[in-house]
Amino acid sequence: MCRRVNCSKCGKPTWAGCGQHVNQVLAGVPKAKRCSCAETGFDSKFKKSLTKGWLGRVLGS
Repeated sequence: MCRRVNCSKCGKPTWAGCGQHVNQVLAGVPKAKRCSCAETGFDSKFKKSLTKGWLGRVLGS
């Protein structure tokens, strides 16, 4: 399940979690007011972590 969090860079709302509930979590936030830190925001780090297996995420490799 996803949850709303604030971006550590811009402070705007974004999401954390599985990625399947983003629209539900950010439903009350206009798109113009959401985080758009594509390369450095939380979303990008999360999506990059999906390309690794669980062991790679744990070990940080």
